[in-house]
Amino acid sequence: MQDAPLGWISDAVTRVVEGRRFAVVASIVSGGDPTGADLGRKLLVERDGPHTGTLGNPELDEAVASDARSAMEDRRSQVVHYKHPSAPDVGVDVFLEVLEPQPQLLVVGAGHIAVPLAQFGKMLGFEVVVLDDREKYANVERFPTVDRVIAADFGPTLQDFPISPATYVVIITRAHTYDEESLRIILHEPWAYLGMIGSRRRVQTVLRTLAGEGYDQDRLGDIRAPIGLDLGSETPEEIALAIIAEVAAVRRGGSGQPLSKIVRPVSMEAPA
Repeated sequence: MQDAPLGWISDAVTRVVEGRRFAVVASIVSGGDPTGADLGRKLLVERDGPHTGTLGNPELDEAVASDARSAMEDRRSQVVHYKHPSAPDVGVDVFLEVLEPQPQLLVVGAGHIAVPLAQFGKMLGFEVVVLDDREKYANVERFPTVDRVIAADFGPTLQDFPISPATYVVIITRAHTYDEESLRIILHEPWAYLGMIGSRRRVQTVLRTLAGEGYDQDRLGDIRAPIGLDLGSETPEEIALAIIAEVAAVRRGGSGQPLSKIVRPVSMEAPA
């Protein structure tokens, strides 16, 4: 934690946004020092990083940082009231502004399922990037609305690709060897979602291979494979819908269960 110079906020926010990281900008909006000297002080709290700036008191900074992490998990900006540590009779109102990066959908493999999947991703507000080693498939003619189309080898490209906690990775390549090549790199990165398409046999082959190479069992268990929600999908569009539905559920914390089973009234008796 450091007391930052004037103008730090714009530089810090730019760094957070460019790095696709979650953060909270905490600002004292009322109360504080009886003289008003604390008003406007700011503290930047990153989910997986250091604090920048200060609200003028270490105890207050720590209390705010704890609540800021909860606000990031809930994705909800809010005003929180605190007792000022150096003046217990003085209340401090702090606005916790959540900075949430734009989610990024990285589609590894540009086959027939990737086309509707990329369209769904754009509809849901994702930055969409499509990667395939075949120019015949990875081109702007097939993906006119996405943000980037990369025609290059999987391994070297993923090695340099900036995967972040806001990146949702969907692996839909044409062969398990490409799945394994991609996973060997992605498994070390801080993704938000990682799913892989394939039959039960193909998925088992890939996971057993990576387990045999020493990859962590818990980390392998976090891979959504076979990918998607059970919609009974058959067509490429239906499969893409099942995939993006699971991605959306993970992003928003949904269960993927039918709402009729969750919120439907138990009693259906006619009113008296």
